[in-house]
Amino acid sequence: MTMPEHITTWRDARFDMPVGRQLERYDELAAKNASARARVELVARGIYDPARHGADDRSALTVAEHIELLALAECIARTVRHPSNFHHALLAGVTWAQIAHVVDSDELAVRRAYQRWADDQHDLNRRYPDRGMTAEEYAAATARVAEGVGGTR
Repeated sequence: MTMPEHITTWRDARFDMPVGRQLERYDELAAKNASARARVELVARGIYDPARHGADDRSALTVAEHIELLALAECIARTVRHPSNFHHALLAGVTWAQIAHVVDSDELAVRRAYQRWADDQHDLNRRYPDRGMTAEEYAAATARVAEGVGGTR
């Protein structure tokens, strides 16, 4: 799998490389950025010492690299913040209130996100029967969303 010279949108990052590689590249760019910014700060304060801090030049990120860093951050966030994680947590016994607390949201918002994800999974299954949520799984997910709302159990 080849990587483009620079990733310009989160979609490019998502489809061009696995999340592990995205994390590696993000760490590489973030470290380069932090190192360059630290050197600039040390020089500005007049306390930069090449013997102590290293004599090598630390170039700042280019515009393309800043864009890539932003795209990778968004892609990684969308990947790890995916509503399928709610699904697996709910199946394991985590409550809506616990999920909302963990993601610093409210129950209604996380229920809506989960319902949208379930809707998409069911639509996927209707187009491709070997993928997504079956009608039975979708009914269970929809019931899960309604559980405890308005007196339902």
